[in-house]
Amino acid sequence: MKLSRPRWLWAMLAGIGAALSLPGFGLDVLCWFALVPLFFVLEGASYRWSFAYGLLAGIAFFGTLLHWLHTLRDWTGPAILPLYLLLILYLSLYWGAFGLLYTLLSRRLRTAWLALAVPALWVGLEFARALGKLGFTWGDLGYALYRRTELIQLAAVTGALGLSLSIVWVNFSLYLALKRRDWRPLASAVLVIALLLGYGMAVRPTEPEGRELRLAIVQPNIPQLVKSDPGGIEALTGRYMNLLAQLDLERAQLLILPESILPAYLLRQPEHLEPFRQFALETGVYLLFGTLDRREGEFYNTAALLSPQGELVATYDKVQLVPFSTEYLPLRSQLERLGLRRLIQSVAPADLTPGRVLSPLESPLGRIATPICFESTLPHISRGFVRKGAELLVTITNDAWFDRSLALEQHFAFGVLRAVESRRYFVQAANTGISGIISPSGRIITRSGIERDEILYGTVKLLGRRTFYTRFGDWVAHLSLLYLLIALITTALRVARAPRGCSQRLSR
Repeated sequence: MKLSRPRWLWAMLAGIGAALSLPGFGLDVLCWFALVPLFFVLEGASYRWSFAYGLLAGIAFFGTLLHWLHTLRDWTGPAILPLYLLLILYLSLYWGAFGLLYTLLSRRLRTAWLALAVPALWVGLEFARALGKLGFTWGDLGYALYRRTELIQLAAVTGALGLSLSIVWVNFSLYLALKRRDWRPLASAVLVIALLLGYGMAVRPTEPEGRELRLAIVQPNIPQLVKSDPGGIEALTGRYMNLLAQLDLERAQLLILPESILPAYLLRQPEHLEPFRQFALETGVYLLFGTLDRREGEFYNTAALLSPQGELVATYDKVQLVPFSTEYLPLRSQLERLGLRRLIQSVAPADLTPGRVLSPLESPLGRIATPICFESTLPHISRGFVRKGAELLVTITNDAWFDRSLALEQHFAFGVLRAVESRRYFVQAANTGISGIISPSGRIITRSGIERDEILYGTVKLLGRRTFYTRFGDWVAHLSLLYLLIALITTALRVARAPRGCSQRLSR
């Protein structure tokens, strides 16, 4: 099979196709073959062009996937365009690295080694992209399957990266089948999908045993411009109280409100906390909510739990802040020296301080993990909570920044994989949506609409067993990187030991 159009066009189509397979677009079936054109594009390309084609595919991929960033223009103004382009370019470097390293591997490894090296390389790069303060998992291919409950059960063993590995394996197998006109690689692709399906059907958990907890999720649907106005605290509080007055007390032991419910430091300003404290006292429910907190001159994004006696039971400070946002701006001083001080002060006046530990909220209800907003996108955060004894995962978030865009669906999809990885119920309480409850098998039990004020009810169970993934983490990424190293060393030794003429042929 040969490409009939310019390679750059096929590279872009591969990136766009892969993006359209991810949550929100409704075309998840594309994930199984979207990368095939990219492998043909890289065929016979030089190292320089392999990097360029990979980079171009990445730009098309992230440009499509993250198109919703334009919704931040109300806060950043025209600056959103260069910020968007810089983010897309940075993330696309990982695709460029894939193109470059793929070409290196394809010239050094035999097909038998290469068939596993290619998905291992992809997983290694997804793993690297999630590391550190700039860690970012948006765009990992495994999330394309979030609605395919029967296919995602492997995540309890491998995490989401195991699903990414399977998807890239299928793509590369299809490429080999088309290139060689050989059915054997096609059989490999079918076998991988069959194994995912078979494993999912074999281990998909039934109703787990655990202590039940009745809860209500309050989605207040407050526009961001209103929510961030310090002058409107009384009106906002009244809005919350009117909504809470509709609560069916027979159906809830725990009431969950979203992230940063008021533009105030509730734990330091009793006058603003008092209406919520009184509500807990009068109704006899626990109240979980998000607030900004200020301690010793530092600012935190905090989750807090009030008891039915109106007392503060426990708090958690967000550990992984969102870079280049109102939470945390890397290189702040350098950017201010470039003349951006006024813009920076208008968007992010001061950096928040990250929390120090992943500590579940301890209460008579049980141990509740509260990954805040962006933290639900990072597997190691929820895994860390569960390793500390968390029996339930509850994410509080405010996605009102992104209007009705696909960002809301994409964010909610992460919760599906977090539930399966840990075999815990996952609850999300969002300001404008999407709120919902997800079972330990990844089934969406209930979910809200978008930009609607709602109260969702549900019963979850507090669970204590640890999955293989919870115990051993991203072992798939570690083994992938080890395999790549062994494959390259083995090939290098084989080339070095071969006669001169043979070694030249082997290295091609």
